[in-house]
Amino acid sequence: MPDGLPRERIAVVAVHGIGEQRRFEHIDGQVRSIVAALRLRPSKVTVDIASATGAAFRAEQDTWSASPTVKVFFDDLCTGKRLQIDFHEVWWADVNEPYSFVKQLRFWWWGLTVWLYPNKPGTTLRGAAAMRIPTPPGGDRFFDRFWVRARLLGVAFVAVLGAASIGMLTFFAERVFNLRPPNFVRVFVNYVAGVKLYNQKCRRGIGFPPKRQDFLDTLTDPPRVSVRRRMIRALATVAMQDYDRWYVLAHSLGTVVAFNGLMENAEAWPGYFDADTWSLMEQPGGPRLAGPARPGWVTPPGLGMPDRPVWAHQSSVANRSRIFSRFHGLLTFGSPLEKFAALWPARIPISCEPAFRPGTMWLNVYDPIDPVSGVLRSFASAATALCPTPVNIGYSAGSVLLLNHLQYLNATRRRPTLADGIAEWLVTGNPHLIHAESGEKWFKPGSGKHKTRTGIAYFTWLVVILVLGVAGGFVLPVVADLFAHLISLFLKHGGAFLHHGVKLF
Repeated sequence: MPDGLPRERIAVVAVHGIGEQRRFEHIDGQVRSIVAALRLRPSKVTVDIASATGAAFRAEQDTWSASPTVKVFFDDLCTGKRLQIDFHEVWWADVNEPYSFVKQLRFWWWGLTVWLYPNKPGTTLRGAAAMRIPTPPGGDRFFDRFWVRARLLGVAFVAVLGAASIGMLTFFAERVFNLRPPNFVRVFVNYVAGVKLYNQKCRRGIGFPPKRQDFLDTLTDPPRVSVRRRMIRALATVAMQDYDRWYVLAHSLGTVVAFNGLMENAEAWPGYFDADTWSLMEQPGGPRLAGPARPGWVTPPGLGMPDRPVWAHQSSVANRSRIFSRFHGLLTFGSPLEKFAALWPARIPISCEPAFRPGTMWLNVYDPIDPVSGVLRSFASAATALCPTPVNIGYSAGSVLLLNHLQYLNATRRRPTLADGIAEWLVTGNPHLIHAESGEKWFKPGSGKHKTRTGIAYFTWLVVILVLGVAGGFVLPVVADLFAHLISLFLKHGGAFLHHGVKLF
């Protein structure tokens, strides 16, 4: 081993958001940006990928293994500090429903009506006694809920205009000109359907009518339980490996997944594991991340989600204080948590069980041009041990509406970037680069730059609506004339079409 200080072991749990990411795709992008930021420092950096024992015959690429997927070895040439940063991925894109025409119809129906979905302010599940719902400052305000619903209606309206115009243009490009443009409608449907999935009671497959196709581990639970299971198992994996400190980085809807995992009550934890893993967590000689509840504790009555396994002892619960004893911080970026808090707060309850160490941080990075993100106001807690109070930080992720939702960790000449801030946080334990006015890209909530970017966002939405409306005005009449012409031809020559199998396209 080279001379120097002992190597500090750090873990990062990366959680992707909505989309069609393949296995390891999200973590590859995140680690790539963070490693690039680390290499800007006077240091030596080595990246190791934990590959599987074997790859498929004539495979185009080797298969990465998991937990951890990527290890980054960092030696600081100035201070002599030596780190090993292990990256663990929480991948859940496969839980999304397979794409089909019926899925698209159900998606558009949901998209047009989601702004009318009833509030979800509470739950009858037995874990409710150990949780509380997030509440905006000043209590439950009608205007906040109305404004969120109004924006959802606006997004749905723009989406329908886009589907009508861009979808038809794509159709004609393929059928008339034999071009193969990107299928924007399919991408949009599969991308945003992740939000729909998180509020569904069951998972549907292909076919008409679509059959129920829940995962085997959630036959009686909503599909979000499958997503949450992967998050909680990743937390347990990191906690069992005795890191010096560890962090969670979550993007988009992945911030809801991460928050659910961090807040889940101790009594519900056994339902997310298999019997062997839970036994390891309970071993007396092991990390003791689980075990008997405190004396006098009684299993709450009613149904749980997920329900307690039959192999779990009645009083066996997670020791959340031990699990999070070395957890140092959560970073959320592009997060819709505040929108969930306004409409469906029971989906993101805050734990009332003390678990987090003093000094645990929650940094929330947002951009007003990104319609998914926002300032978090409903998660203030009286004690960090229950839920760290989020620190809201404005960041210019990009200048293009919607696209900038994917650009928080992109490289740019304007530094420091978010990736630089994450690298600094991992190396020093101090996130001083991730704070307002630390560079050209950063700003405070309510500042002049915040208001300017908010104005840009509304102006851009107006332009998009006008452009899509004009495009729809050109496309829809042509489509209507085409269908009228086809119906006329069929009425005149229907027999010939059916007999000879004439192709219309």
